[in-house]
Amino acid sequence: MEEHKFLENEEILISSTRLVLKNKTIVMGAVCSVELDKEDFPTPWFFIVITIVGLLMALVSPFPNINSIGWLFTVLGGIMVLLKWTKKRKEAVIIELSSGEKEFIDDSEVQDLTSVFKAINDVILFRG
Repeated sequence: MEEHKFLENEEILISSTRLVLKNKTIVMGAVCSVELDKEDFPTPWFFIVITIVGLLMALVSPFPNINSIGWLFTVLGGIMVLLKWTKKRKEAVIIELSSGEKEFIDDSEVQDLTSVFKAINDVILFRG
């Protein structure tokens, strides 16, 4: 069977028979499925609770020292919540092999993951 190239650039080669990425080669006959996914971040409940408790301490407490500690908790908790919510989510192509093993290609290895996903999907369809 002749090798058909679906994607080839300086980062990756995807053909009907193989996928080559830096020092890794995957035989395309072993690929069962492909998925394009983004990393999920859990809601930062701990820091939200710290912020709310700090705000309550700052507003309700009659003691000046506890007010200061409350405002400190509020500011630090708020900063941590903002940092968690604005963190960049990693994107990756997940390739499941017939052995059950999963291979990940993330956006640090390849710039255009959408074209990689499309090319691997095209190979799967090409194989029938």
